[in-house]
Amino acid sequence: ECYKQFSKSRKEEIDPLIQDILSGKDSGSAKKEKSTASFEELEKQIDWFVENACAQNYLVPNRVIPKNQRSKWRFQVMNFIKQLQKIPPDSEYCQRAADCLEKIYKVLAKGCNVYLFSSDDPFSSVQWKQDDLFHLLVTMTFRTGYSREKICRLLPLTSSGGLSRWNLYICNQAAFLSELKTTDLKYMAIEESKKIIAETKTQITGKGIYSSGDFERREKINHLCDMILLISISLGEAEQEIRYYFSNSMESDREIILYRALNCADWMDDDRVWIDIYRFGLTQKIKPRDSLKKKYGELTASGKN
Repeated sequence: ECYKQFSKSRKEEIDPLIQDILSGKDSGSAKKEKSTASFEELEKQIDWFVENACAQNYLVPNRVIPKNQRSKWRFQVMNFIKQLQKIPPDSEYCQRAADCLEKIYKVLAKGCNVYLFSSDDPFSSVQWKQDDLFHLLVTMTFRTGYSREKICRLLPLTSSGGLSRWNLYICNQAAFLSELKTTDLKYMAIEESKKIIAETKTQITGKGIYSSGDFERREKINHLCDMILLISISLGEAEQEIRYYFSNSMESDREIILYRALNCADWMDDDRVWIDIYRFGLTQKIKPRDSLKKKYGELTASGKN
C-alpha cells in the first residue's frame, strides 16, 4: 500500500521509512539524528573555513583552497550566518550556534587588521555592518541565559579584535549594553571590565607607546574604560566611575581623556553627565579645546547646570 502512493522513480525513497516502521524505530528520533548530522556538518564547515582563513588560504597561493574558489569565501560566510540564524532558541544546538558565530565574527574582525582575504573590509564583503553582526552574536549568546562567563567572553570583543572602516568600538559597546537587561548584569559587566583592564595592564611590556603589542593593549584598556563609563551612565551612577575613567585611561594627553569621556556622555545623550565630566576635567587642571568650551557654555546657558 505504501509503494502504491509513490511513482516508480521514487519507490526506492520509501524503503528506509518502511524498514524503520517494521523495526519499530521512532521517526522522530530519525529526524533528530538527521538534524544532529546536519548541524555537525555545518559546524565542521565553519571550523574548516576559520582554519583556512587564518592560514590566509583564501588570499595567497596554496594547495588547500583552489584558486577559483578563493574569492567565493564571502558567499560561504553569508550562508553560514543564515543557517545559524535559523536555529531556534529552544534547540539543543543554540549555544553551539552562538559559538560558531563567534568564530566567524572574530576571523572577520581579524581580517580588518591583517589581510586574510582580498578585501580589507570583510564585514562589507559579507554584506553585514560589523556592529549589527556583533549585536546578533550578543543576542544569540544570551539566548541560553546570562552568565559571568558569557559576559567575559563578549567584553573583549566590544573593545578590541579589529574594526571595519565603517565601525567604531563604541557602536559594539552600545549593542552589548542594549542586551544587559538588568542592573545586576550591568554591575557584573563593570566588575569584569575592571578585571580585564587590571590584567591587561600587567601585560604591557613598556617597550614604548608605539610598540605594536603595547599599543593594542593600551587601546583595549581605553575602550574598556569607555565601556565602563557608558554602563555607569545608563545606571545613573556616572559620578562613581568618572574618577576611575581618568585614573585608568592610557591616553598620554589628558585633554584627550576628557574629550573621550565627554564623547561617551554625548553617545548616551546625557547633558547632565556631560557637564559633570567637563567640570571634573577642570578640577584636574585640564584645558578643554574650544569646541568643548563652546558646548559647555551653550549647555549651562540653557539652564542644564
